Amino acid sequence: MQKKACGGIITKKCLENAFLRQTLQPHNINVRFKEMNALLDELKDIIGNEQYSSFLELLKEIGPDARTHRISVVIASILRFAVNKLPPDCDEGTLSQALIILDEEPYLADEQPDEYELVYSVIGSICTEAGMQNERQSSRGDGYSIADNAIMEYTAWYNMPWED
Repeated sequence: MQKKACGGIITKKCLENAFLRQTLQPHNINVRFKEMNALLDELKDIIGNEQYSSFLELLKEIGPDARTHRISVVIASILRFAVNKLPPDCDEGTLSQALIILDEEPYLADEQPDEYELVYSVIGSICTEAGMQNERQSSRGDGYSIADNAIMEYTAWYNMPWED
């Protein structure tokens, strides 16, 4: 579907536009785009610009052709790296707070829609910058996303059912 809309070539701009069309209402696009940039800026502040650039370069290299279940672990690792650099208390409504809440209470991920949305949005922005399609479709036509899978990996990071 995106290939048709983008003339057969998937570019960064094409992915940004497709992501925005799929997730945002037309009147909110400018506000939401600024919010997504602010989230990326916050992530860069947490982990550092140089580290973010290295992670992004890695994702650009391996991401576009990667299977979702594999690239999700890489992105969850980036989020783990970020949460380990955070102070215990962060401002309310920030990406930092969302990462801490999902880290400390992973079993409540489904009950934390605001935090989930913040993390989902930053992962979507990372995917766009890396030239990856966040929203995907299986061969059976089922929709899924890198962000949902990465959040699942992030929240289940310490799950080792074989140790119970």
